[in-house]
Amino acid sequence: MKDYITKRINWKVVIISAILFVLFIAVVLPNVSAYTEEVVGGLGSPDTSFFYSGADLYRIAESYGEDGRSNYVLLRWTFDVVWPLVYLFFLFSLSVQLSKSFKSKWLNHIHWIPILATVFDFLENILITIVMVIFPVKILWLGNIAAMSTLAKWVLLYASFALISVLLLGHLKHK
Repeated sequence: MKDYITKRINWKVVIISAILFVLFIAVVLPNVSAYTEEVVGGLGSPDTSFFYSGADLYRIAESYGEDGRSNYVLLRWTFDVVWPLVYLFFLFSLSVQLSKSFKSKWLNHIHWIPILATVFDFLENILITIVMVIFPVKILWLGNIAAMSTLAKWVLLYASFALISVLLLGHLKHK
């Protein structure tokens, strides 16, 4: 499977993924953020926070109100399904392509880091959706697991970018 993926990913795929990633960051994210603030309001978005608690999540859910919670859930299952796939496409293809420059076996598995980040992003979406839908019922452990999922997502995303930066420097050094 790894050889199949490695053969399919090349610099053309990386460039396409990078263009898509940049377009999302430059055009889509600002518009979705503005729209989210307009229709959801409240105390901010938990999925953009690095650190929060289950209790914080329930305070956020309360601040949204019923319409805000409904809109938040809608955004999680429209935009926030596409966005993780866009950053996964970029980080995965770039990490696979850059790891081709090295003979190290552990680098052949570096692409799992953005995959895990995406898994935690989707887990976060599922858990926060449950919190928003069942509100005002409060299940604190559910909010805490959602918060841990968010933290894991961000740690893995930062690690992905850090490792790709190191790979890129190593790749440039080899060339």
